[in-house]
Amino acid sequence: MIPTVQKTVAARFPQIRGKRVLVAASGGADSTALALVLKELGCSIVLAHVHHGIRGQAADADARFVRALAQKLGAPFFLGTFAVPAAAKKTGESLEMAARRVRRDFLAATAQREKIRFVATGHTADDQAETVLMRIARGTSISGLAGIPYVSRHGGAAFVRPLRDATRAQIVAFLKHRRQRWREDASNADDFARRNRVRHEILPLLERRLNPSVRQALLRLADIAAAEDEVMSALARETADSAQAPLALRRRRALGELRAAGVPPEKQVFHTVENFFPRCGKKSQSFYVAWKNPGKFLRSVEKIRAAIPLEIRRGRGFTRRADEVCLSAAAVGTRDLIFRSWRAGDRMKPLGMAGSKKLSDIFTDLKVPRAERAARIVVECGGEIAALAGWRVNRDFAVAGPRAPSLRIRFSP
Repeated sequence: MIPTVQKTVAARFPQIRGKRVLVAASGGADSTALALVLKELGCSIVLAHVHHGIRGQAADADARFVRALAQKLGAPFFLGTFAVPAAAKKTGESLEMAARRVRRDFLAATAQREKIRFVATGHTADDQAETVLMRIARGTSISGLAGIPYVSRHGGAAFVRPLRDATRAQIVAFLKHRRQRWREDASNADDFARRNRVRHEILPLLERRLNPSVRQALLRLADIAAAEDEVMSALARETADSAQAPLALRRRRALGELRAAGVPPEKQVFHTVENFFPRCGKKSQSFYVAWKNPGKFLRSVEKIRAAIPLEIRRGRGFTRRADEVCLSAAAVGTRDLIFRSWRAGDRMKPLGMAGSKKLSDIFTDLKVPRAERAARIVVECGGEIAALAGWRVNRDFAVAGPRAPSLRIRFSP
């Protein structure tokens, strides 16, 4: 395995040799091997472990294992302890997404505090194949087919992946040869998580019934996509913003603008891009505004393409103004709000109705012309449509009574 990692480091990030590297150490086979290999390559390693507050005594044992490993390797050790289930409940994220965000932020913050430029994570070739397959199933772009990058940046640190070309089998063989123990995460054998279903059920099935070399095929596809993605991105930057430009390049420009504006990756989906780029020589009416809600009040608006005058204040009760919509402060909690144009297939649960209803049908009921629908403001919270501003409120976000705490949102239609 060491020659594989040496080749990856030499080709992708040779500057880490001899430097301090913060290793994201879970205690599993991948991160344990990563720590050993980087030390052998001459890096000055620092181990960081995140206790997610999810797996009880097993997670406590993981933290003790990583601390002992750090002592064995003569490396500094940092522990971050979090209550990820509570964080996921507040933000509306899945448990997996919240855990990933908490871990990434902790690693970046630790690297910044300790003045470490590089953070190493234990992503392997198997992780890459699984990621590509999941993205194919979701309907991804060429960028998505590239999978996990060798290097990415977050919070000022370079996140490097030295094991990206090593297989899980190579890693286990390396650890056994070195007589190095590791921790097995019980959740890795649980098919509850989507990635684990891919790992334990879908990929083995494809290997048996379709292609014994399907993992290698997925890795090859990712390498081809990454190279072509680089070329496409360069072409998009050089192409004028015009309705006559090829559709692929217009989509690529739109995606670039969304990223530059800070739209989170999970929101950079196909229909967002489709509603964003210019059509027929005119700018699209589509818009997307993220209003961050970090604590007790709403602030820090991020605007994309459209300028939408918004005023959000706390109050009580509800309103009947045509330019204002009220949401239950308790229902929103500390989650962010998204203000955007409607999309085909959007549904909401209107107050006063059972079940849900398509926004297109609501527009029809309200006799809104098709040409005007893109300008109507949809309010989204936690992945749900909380309101169609000025007209309908989701019953789950409705203000309970005239004295109940509310968020009063005023806008210019």
